[in-house]
This record gives sequence, C-alpha cells and structure tokens, in this order.
Amino acid sequence: MASFFLFIFFVTIIWFLVSRRSDKKNKGKTATKTWCILAISIISFIIVGNSSSEKDDSKYGSATTVNFASSSNKPDLPVAKEKLDSSTSSSTKVSSAQSSSSSTSSVQKASQQYDFSKVEYGMTMDQVINAVGKQPTNRDNYALFYDDDDFDFTNDKLIGSSVQSVQNKIDAKIRSEQESAKKEQEDQDQLKSQAKYFGTRSVEYVQNHPAAYSSVQIENGMRYVYIVKKNSYLVRIDTNDGYTNVYSYDGNSQNQLGNALYVGKTILNQPAKKYYYYYGK
Repeated sequence: MASFFLFIFFVTIIWFLVSRRSDKKNKGKTATKTWCILAISIISFIIVGNSSSEKDDSKYGSATTVNFASSSNKPDLPVAKEKLDSSTSSSTKVSSAQSSSSSTSSVQKASQQYDFSKVEYGMTMDQVINAVGKQPTNRDNYALFYDDDDFDFTNDKLIGSSVQSVQNKIDAKIRSEQESAKKEQEDQDQLKSQAKYFGTRSVEYVQNHPAAYSSVQIENGMRYVYIVKKNSYLVRIDTNDGYTNVYSYDGNSQNQLGNALYVGKTILNQPAKKYYYYYGK
C-alpha cells in the first residue's frame, strides 16, 4: 500500500511542476487545478509517512517480545520491560526532536541561501542572476531555478515567480502599468475631443477670442495656439487652400508638432443663429 501511494506522490509532484510552469507561461499565475494536484501529492506523502511509522512501531514491538522471552530471570521481567519502554520512549523523543531541529535548520538555511529582494518585474535572465548574486541551480529557455524556487520569463522578460515577495511586486507593477495605460488613453481621447472642438470653430469665432487663442500669420496661412495645460498645447493651422489641421504640441524647443488630431475644411464664419417664433391661434 505504501508503495502505491509513494508512486502517486512522485507522479503528482512531477505533474504539478509541469502544470505550474505551463500556467505561469500562458496565464501569468498558477491555476486552481494545479493547486489541487499539489494537494493530492501532499496527501499521498502523508499516507506514505504514516505507513512507514506503523511499520517501525511493529518492528520495535516484536524485538521487545523476543528479548523478554529470552530472559532467564523471570522475577525481573516487569522491571526490565518498564526500563525498556522508558528507554525506547526517550530514544524516540530525542530522535523526533533531532529530526524536527534538522528539518527547521534545513528550511532556514534554504530561505537564507538566496537574496531575492532586488529582483524586479521585467528583468532579463542575466539581470535576475546579477540581482540574486548567485548562479541558478538549473535553467531553461523560459525559467531560472534556485532550488525549489523558480522565475518565469517571456521574451527574456520576468513575468512571474514562485517567490511570493517577488510575485507581489510583479502584480503591483502590472496593476500600475495598466492604470497608467488607462489614464494615458483617457487623456488622449479627451485631447482629441478638444482638438475637434478647436478645429470646428470658425475663423471668426477664434479671432474674436484672442485671450483663449493666440494667432500668427505664417507662410501658407494662419496658425492658432490653444493652451490645454502646462506643457500641453493644441496648434491649429488654417492653410490658404481652405483646410484646417489641429496638432498636439508639448512645448519642445525644436517647435516640432506632435500627432495630427483633427483635419477638415476651414469654417470661415460663425453660422448665424436662427430664431423661431410661434404664433398661437
């Protein structure tokens, strides 16, 4: 029975490692199914450990019986048994304490062996190695391994890790980039809306509001500038052939215009307002 569960343990632990790497590569995080595989592996390991413990107890019990049966001094039998039980119990406690101490010491040494505090999202493999300060125990084209810890890469860019502190920083960085991209897109959409409004104002309207729109004559027409905010402007150019173009401008010293945000036919005069009168019967 123990051999069966030991076989299950090895199969599931290998399955977990393969599935986990696949999840990190495809989704950026470990899937629920993969954690279930690990749970099955742990349960199998516990069953194997319990089976081994029962075999050890059975072995020690039979040895004690043989020693008692071979003893020629029958009146001392209870005392001998009590001493043996006491000795076995003490030996078991010492062995258990030593095993626990050894396991704890091993975990502490493993956790203190590598310093992952300098590892950041987006690093290349070489940058991660330099940040850790030690060569990995294993590696392939998509991952670095430091004993039981791994770092996963896509296009030589760090995207995930089994080290929780590193994964937390990766998640925070990704959220920050997503929020920045969303804010940038919102600002761009708003700027395009303002550019359209600016481009569809008539020449008459723009020139009647010099406080909002500064103007200057250029070689092939007129140029108007509207200040959106600090270091952000809209530049409108009305060419002599009757077209209006609106560009973004960041105030650079080379006076280089940015993206074209609007283009259309120039509107010369503000449309006359129409008034409607209704007469009742």
